[in-house]
Parts: sequence; C-alpha cells; structure tokens
Amino acid sequence: MIKGTKVLMLLSVSLFLSGCGFNEEEALEQSTDQLESFLTLHEERERVSDLDNDDVLSHLEEDVFPYLTESYQETISDKVKDYDFNEKLDLGKDIFFLDESSKEYNNGLFWQTFRIKESNVDLENESINYSISLDELSLVIPNNLNIEMIEENGDWKLNSVSELEE
Repeated sequence: MIKGTKVLMLLSVSLFLSGCGFNEEEALEQSTDQLESFLTLHEERERVSDLDNDDVLSHLEEDVFPYLTESYQETISDKVKDYDFNEKLDLGKDIFFLDESSKEYNNGLFWQTFRIKESNVDLENESINYSISLDELSLVIPNNLNIEMIEENGDWKLNSVSELEE
C-alpha cells in the first residue's frame, strides 16, 4: 500500500514538473500578440494627453500600465512625475511611445508607432527580446529600441527598454 502511494506521488510530481517548463513557441506567440497590441493602442500621431504630469499619469495608468510589469510602471511613473514639459522635449527611451509637441504648439503628447523588426527567445531568463523601429525617423526619440518582455501574473508584459546600438 505504501509502495503504491509513493509511486503515485512520484508520478504526480513528475507530471506536474513536466508541465512547468518554458514553452518557447507559446511564449513567442503570446508575447508578440501582446507587444503588437501595445504598439497599436493608438493611431500614429494621435493626441493622447495634455502637457500635464497628472493627465499623463492618468492616461498611462488607464491605457498603458496593463501592458507593463510593475517595475517598469514604477520607472515610468517616477520619470513622468519629475518631467518638465516644454523644457527639453525628450521623454527618453523608457517612454518611447509618446512624443511631446514643441513649445510653440503646446498641444500635448502624441502616440508614436513602432514596428517589430525581429525577436529572440532567451531560454535562460524565460524572456523574449524584440527589436523595434520607429515608422518615421525622429531626431528626439530613439529610432531603434530593444524591448524585453517577461511573463508576470500570467500575462506577457514589457519589462525594460534599451537603445539598440547601430
């Protein structure tokens, strides 16, 4: 009886552990769908916010944050809280998806459209890295970026952004 119970327990544990592996194809498909959904939240150059820190944060929390990991949300929140609009016109790589209008226009933040160029699966870290590029060249916003996506709470989310070396 004890021997049968041990065998059954070992079989259950092995079945459980075999189901916990990282599925590369599924991860790539799900993360790509999520990234494409994020990149097309708004139309190119669609006005998404006033030049006001609270308005920007409100918009980000409502529309954008569901696509970001908690740590990336904190990074962006900190930058937006401290950002001086109409001063440097550079939200930086972390907020790559928004572009500030110049001072003479003073009419808000606009969505930037990027396209996915390629993807790479990092099996060791169970993450997916994407290189994306801006549809229209910009002198202010980085044109080519690397996006790292990880699974958090069962959903694929943007975790970090870095500039690609050209």
